[in-house]
Amino acid sequence: MRRNPRPGSSLRRRILALGALVAAAALAGPATPASAADADCTLSPTGGTVTKPLDGRSYELHVPAGLTGSNVPLLLSLHGFGSAGWQDELSTGWSGFADAHNFIVAYPNGLPATGFGAWDPYTETSPDVPFLRHVVDDVSAQYCVDPARVHVDGWSNGAVMSQRVACEAADTFASVTSYAGGTPTLAGAAAPCEPSRPISVGLIVGQFDFTFAGLAQNAGEWRDYNDCSQAAVHSTDAYGSTDRYSCAAGTELMTRVVGLTSHNWPSGARGEDQRSRMWAFFQANPLP
Repeated sequence: MRRNPRPGSSLRRRILALGALVAAAALAGPATPASAADADCTLSPTGGTVTKPLDGRSYELHVPAGLTGSNVPLLLSLHGFGSAGWQDELSTGWSGFADAHNFIVAYPNGLPATGFGAWDPYTETSPDVPFLRHVVDDVSAQYCVDPARVHVDGWSNGAVMSQRVACEAADTFASVTSYAGGTPTLAGAAAPCEPSRPISVGLIVGQFDFTFAGLAQNAGEWRDYNDCSQAAVHSTDAYGSTDRYSCAAGTELMTRVVGLTSHNWPSGARGEDQRSRMWAFFQANPLP
């Protein structure tokens, strides 16, 4: 007659087996989160620039052919008042530059206004910061984006919006540049600027542009926000002059005046110089 095992012997065997599994896991070390390279993402090109619908709005997306690396930077470029993403692409030349410098560029579209679209960088209830965050999320959901190298630049009304992004979304955007814009606080008459961390900001204006008059005040605000040095390192070059301030947590404030230029985005060699300087600024200032 078959004898039953001693009561509890099966339970003891299961406990010993479980202990062995736990010990093996401990020797293997802690699990690491999946990187962008491990995730289900792609660097496949868009075959030019395509329109992507989002939140009842849209953005233009340019993913170059031949992107290399496990993940790549993402730049959002914001158009001016009464304009649109496709016009910003033509004016700034970022897509061709992205092709040559291994990154993705998106051109979000502002809400409808006279002509095409506009941004609201002034009110606390502006829908634009959440929308721009969602653009980053939407691109990153499909493409292998480096979360430490998501940047934003803007022109005119878009430049003011890029500064508002620095005020409210420094956890998402690593650094920002603003061309031909101004302060999003309207010298205290609009929503305050309260960055969650020091963030590197580049303020660029044309020598003959009306925004030149506000550059000193705009820069003074960012020196306060980021606890920057009062003295700048000044340099001049063939296309303009630059001041750089060292700021808290290894960040920087850059101000630049582009010579012989007004409100329009610089063209030709000046335009290429501006793109190169902005991109060098972004590369030097990833998300900490």
